[in-house]
Amino acid sequence: MITRVFSMRVWTPVGVLTSLAYCLHQRRVTLAELRGADGQRLVDRSLLELKMVQVVFRHGARSPLKPLPQEEQGGMFAGQLTKVGMQQMFALGERLRKNYVEKIPFLSPTFNPQEVFVRSTNIYRNLESTRCLLAGLFQCQKEGPIIIHTDEASSEVLYPNYQNCWSLRQKTRGRKRTAYLQPGISEDLKKVKEGMGIDNADHVDFLMLLDNMVAEQKKTVPCRLHGS
Repeated sequence: MITRVFSMRVWTPVGVLTSLAYCLHQRRVTLAELRGADGQRLVDRSLLELKMVQVVFRHGARSPLKPLPQEEQGGMFAGQLTKVGMQQMFALGERLRKNYVEKIPFLSPTFNPQEVFVRSTNIYRNLESTRCLLAGLFQCQKEGPIIIHTDEASSEVLYPNYQNCWSLRQKTRGRKRTAYLQPGISEDLKKVKEGMGIDNADHVDFLMLLDNMVAEQKKTVPCRLHGS
């Protein structure tokens, strides 16, 4: 009997506190998930706390990976980040600063290695893009060294890696050749090359043409991230 009374005295308050904590949690969730007149869920941001932000981005505008025959790169090497690409990444960093430093005080205004983990593939245009973004995000202010973590090409997972993924090699093998066997593809490519003055013997395909066309367009495209 004494054991039972002792047990009730110990466990009853615990049960009450657990129920109270659950009720408070449910009330917090209910308040945070109010619904509008149209039935859509409305979130009261003042009751929410931001814990982590993950930003995934590609590199900025670059030069073509394979320039067309008789085309000059203007002193740039293949796949190099252009001036426009640098501006794009800096503007993206400024946009992130506005969101997570000024609007929401989530990050310190200066780079702190204890707050930010930076990861990139070990490709020059990607490393340069990352540096430009960080420059825009922290306005070149830092409290410690900025370390950009990379991985070996043989084990990289941030891009389709044909070196270490046998399954990927198997699934993509022969697809390019099969695409050019589609009716009319070879004829269309021949017409395009003739119209551009490219010798039909030159190894130029539609992917190469598209890459050069996009790179050419990006040379004069103004950066629009500020207002987006």
